[in-house]
Amino acid sequence: MNKSNGKNRSMTVEEHTKLLEQNPEWVAMMAEKDRKREEMLAFYREMQKPIIKDLESVGIFVKSVWLLGGKGESYQEALPILLKHLPIFYDDRVNSGIARALGRLKPIEHWDILVDLFCKTDCAIHRSFKEGLACALFDTVTKKTMPEYISLLRDKRHGESRILMVGKLRRSKQPEIIALVDELFEDPDLRTEIGSWKRFKGRK
Repeated sequence: MNKSNGKNRSMTVEEHTKLLEQNPEWVAMMAEKDRKREEMLAFYREMQKPIIKDLESVGIFVKSVWLLGGKGESYQEALPILLKHLPIFYDDRVNSGIARALGRLKPIEHWDILVDLFCKTDCAIHRSFKEGLACALFDTVTKKTMPEYISLLRDKRHGESRILMVGKLRRSKQPEIIALVDELFEDPDLRTEIGSWKRFKGRK
């Protein structure tokens, strides 16, 4: 028996939305939510102005540092500008965007700068920035710098930001890396992430 009609029919998303739009409290709540979002975006746009201006001086036109490198564009001219602004603290999210954009450029010759900032950044205070730097290290590490990368992964002072770095070891078949992953599996900050990998499924 088809129960799709009448009282047993489930309300569609569109119908539910139309019903909510008849509720003045819901409409007011959504309007306030939109206002706060626009306010936040304006705040970030204002904060990024010095960076955006410098990027425009070398012919790179973006509305946000988070958009750098999108759709496969090459923007090597941005490298010195990103390196200039990275140590200047604007806001956690803005600095995270700078770090992630920098990582996509793979500036291996500036590895030490990234490591130094990563070590100096407190993950409890500047979580987003710390995570952005972790992503930059993930993108920039080479065979030469892998020993230092591993040292950072083992250092529990860097907390959960290391979750964004440990994936670099996931597909390695080197016995020493496999042993390292087994070691890191015992780290509370990394256990859930590593435990989701195929060879760890079902392991307690």
